[in-house]
Amino acid sequence: MLIRPVASLVIAVVLVAGLFGPARPASAQKPDAELKGITVVGLVVEEMGSQEVACGFSQETFEKAVSKILTDAGLKVVRNSDEDTYLYVHVNTLSVPTNVCVSRFDTTLYTHTTTKLSYQDQPVLVQVSLLHSGGLSGGGVNGHAENVLRGVRQYVERFASRISAASK
Repeated sequence: MLIRPVASLVIAVVLVAGLFGPARPASAQKPDAELKGITVVGLVVEEMGSQEVACGFSQETFEKAVSKILTDAGLKVVRNSDEDTYLYVHVNTLSVPTNVCVSRFDTTLYTHTTTKLSYQDQPVLVQVSLLHSGGLSGGGVNGHAENVLRGVRQYVERFASRISAASK
């Protein structure tokens, strides 16, 4: 009666497999694996308003500086594009009558993908933040925009370096 021990073994295997759940697809485990293969980056620099202009900011200056960093890192840059993977730069400034400016600035690398959410039946398009850095700067009108741009450049250089390293 060898059938009974074999049946018990099959039942035990099924029970143990049930404890661990269904097999999950393999995912990349290396640091910055989500950055591997990025070769084209859209660039969106948020429109500069009157407060930013009063503090010496120029949207074109930011676009050129950020674009150069990305291009020098070997990435193709598509300006004013948020279609796929893109870098978003946002500066929000407050100026006061005493010629003092305070700015919050953020750089975020976004991409889009589809995924099935736990509360949805169908996959949906979602925006994913891959990298983000932000800062705060304050000071007199003279030199304020340059200080903020220096911070944005540092963040973008780090992003570009991580993208390059991930693709090696």
